[in-house]
Amino acid sequence: MKFSPSCRVFVALWLLAGCAVPPDPSRLDFDTETARYVFNAGYQNIFDKYIDPVDMGALTVRGLGGLKEIDPAIEIERADGRVQLLHDRVPLGDFASPGAGDVGGWAELSTQVIAAGRLFSGPLNDGTADRIYEAVFKTALSGLDGHSRYANVEEARDFRAMREGFGGVGVTLDFERPDVTVMDVLSDTPAARAGLKAGDVITHIDGEATAGLDRSEVISRLRGKISTWLGITVTRKGVAAPLTVSVRRALIVIPTVSLERRGPYAHIRISGFNQRTVHGLVDVLVAAKREAERKLEGIVLDLRNNPGGLLDQAVAVADVFLASGRIVSTDGRHPDTHQLFDASGRDLAANIPLVVLINGRSASAAEVVAAALQDRGRAVVIGTNSFGKGTVQNITRLPNDGELIITWSRLYAPSGYSLHGRGVLPTVCTADEESSTAEIMARLRDGRLNTAVLLASWRTATDDQTVEDLRQSCLGSERMPESDLELAAKLLEDTPLFARALELSAPALASP
Repeated sequence: MKFSPSCRVFVALWLLAGCAVPPDPSRLDFDTETARYVFNAGYQNIFDKYIDPVDMGALTVRGLGGLKEIDPAIEIERADGRVQLLHDRVPLGDFASPGAGDVGGWAELSTQVIAAGRLFSGPLNDGTADRIYEAVFKTALSGLDGHSRYANVEEARDFRAMREGFGGVGVTLDFERPDVTVMDVLSDTPAARAGLKAGDVITHIDGEATAGLDRSEVISRLRGKISTWLGITVTRKGVAAPLTVSVRRALIVIPTVSLERRGPYAHIRISGFNQRTVHGLVDVLVAAKREAERKLEGIVLDLRNNPGGLLDQAVAVADVFLASGRIVSTDGRHPDTHQLFDASGRDLAANIPLVVLINGRSASAAEVVAAALQDRGRAVVIGTNSFGKGTVQNITRLPNDGELIITWSRLYAPSGYSLHGRGVLPTVCTADEESSTAEIMARLRDGRLNTAVLLASWRTATDDQTVEDLRQSCLGSERMPESDLELAAKLLEDTPLFARALELSAPALASP
C-alpha cells in the first residue's frame, strides 16, 4: 500500500505517553494523585482529537453527573462560573470553573469534586477507582457521538486481546455450562499441540481448582506472559483418570478468516479485522488456488455480520484484490486525520472474478473493503445496505489501563461519498425475500435492475432525506441467507452477466 507521509502514525493504535511515570494500574483504591493523571490524560485526548471541538466544561460537568450511578443522592450543578457538589440537596463543595481550554484545570476540578464527595458518600467512598473512572468517562462521552466510549480495565483488556492477541493456550470455553468446558481448540496452538480436545472439562489450572471461579478469573489464569508454562488438568469423556498436560503459552490471535471450497469457487468469510486478518486472507487465498481441482474461477468474499475492526487491516485486505487506485480516504479536525490510502499493485487474485456479500450488520472496516472493491470496478456487491458506520476511532490506553475510544475522522469511498450514515449500496439487492435467484438473475439480464441510477444518486446525494430514501430502496437486514451464496455462484458462472454487473457497479474514477 502507498501511504501519505503521516499515514503510518495514523494506522497505528494511538497510545498516550506522558513525561511522568504512570502509576501502577493494578491499584484499586481511588487516590487523588492517580486521579489527576488519569483525568488529565483522558480530557487532553478528547480535547485534542475528537472530530468536533469540545466544550470541556460541559463535558466535565456531564461526566461528574455520572457519579449518580454510584450514589443517586449526588448532584452536580454549574452556574455563574462555579461548579457545586450536592448530596441529598445539601451543598458539600463549591469550585471555581477553569477556563474553557484549561484541560488540566478541569482534571483538577474532577479530582477535587470526587475527593469531597467521598467524605460524605458511603457508596462513593466504597467504590473502586475503576468504577469511579467508568462512571465519569462513560457519562462524559455519552454526550458526543454513539461511537465514542470508555472501556473499563477488564473491557479494555478483552478489546486489546481481540485486536492484538494475547499470551494464552488457544482454547475457547463454554461458559454457559456449569463446568469449565473446552468448546474449541484452535489449530497450531499450544493447546492443540498438547492434545486438548473440544469437550474436555478443565478442573485445575496450575493445581488450583476451577470450581467457583468466574469467567474473568478462569481467563486470567489461562492467559499470561508468552513462553511461560502452566499445567492444565482435564477430565475427558471415556477416559477414567484425569489428564494433566504442561502447556507453554504463545501469542494467540483469534482467527478472523475462514475458507470453504464450493466447486470451482472459494467462499472466504472475514468475521472481523484484527492484526492478523490480512495474513489469514493471504493464507486461505493461496490454499484456495493450490487446492483447486481445476483453475479457481471465482471468489466470494463474505463480509456479512462483520462489525469492522482495524482500519489498516481493511486497507490491506482491499489491497490484496486491487492493482491500483484509491482505497479510502479519511478526514477530521486533527491534522493527522487527513489521509489517502492507495493500492500498491499487489492484486494477489488478479483476473479472478470477485463477489462481495454484505448485509445490515456489515460495518466500518467491512464497509471500507466493500466500497473500495465496488467503486474500483473490482467486485460485484450482493446483499442489503450495510450499517453505515463510516467513522474512525482513535484508541488511547489511559494510565489506569482503561481505554478511551474517540471518534476522530470520517471515511470516504474512492468515488468521494461519506460512508457515515450511508454505508454501501449493493449492486444486486437481495432485500426482497420473495425474489428467487432466478428472478434476480433475469432482472439483471434484461436490464430491469436500475442499479446504475441508484448508485449514481447514492454517490452524489448531499441531504439526509435523499440518503434515507435510497437506503430504504434496499433496506439493511441481519439475515445471512444461503440464497446470497447461490446467487453469487450463479453470477460467477455467467461471465457476460458478471461483466455487465461490474459495469453497473463502478463510476468513472480518475486515478489518484
